[in-house]
Amino acid sequence: MQLTRILREGFIAGLIGAGAVALWFLVIDVIAGRPFFTPAMLGSAVFWGVHDPAKVVIEYSRIIGYTMIHVSAFIIVGTISALLAAEVEVAPPTLYLVVVFFAIFEFGFYVTVAILAQPLLGSLAWWNVAIGNAIAAYGMGYYLWREHPKIAETLKLHPLGETEEGE
Repeated sequence: MQLTRILREGFIAGLIGAGAVALWFLVIDVIAGRPFFTPAMLGSAVFWGVHDPAKVVIEYSRIIGYTMIHVSAFIIVGTISALLAAEVEVAPPTLYLVVVFFAIFEFGFYVTVAILAQPLLGSLAWWNVAIGNAIAAYGMGYYLWREHPKIAETLKLHPLGETEEGE
């Protein structure tokens, strides 16, 4: 039963995160006057090896192909997050480990993007990526926080994770 709950929550949290980032970049792309440019650019880089943003062709195969990778990655991250939320519900002090994990994951993500997508970074400003990730993290975190009210109750009683014995 717990596994089913974790998979369900992970799937929903992943869809929330993926949708938040996709919506953020759609807004950015529409403001720039080139709707769907970001997923087309990333799809072009992943599937066709395009490294020059000027050579990006906005077509559905590139957009849908990259979107499938994007959603799948977020569902994996959402499932890991749901697993961690279930663990924090049982052992609330592990919340601090989750925060550290999140910080390390974000740092690793930015380093990976900087290394692998360096030619495309001019078109994909790092702050747009950071804002998109922050929106996704907030949405996913809020959903999981609401699904696990026991975490908030326990942290109100023991905000620093101390036990009844004061340890």
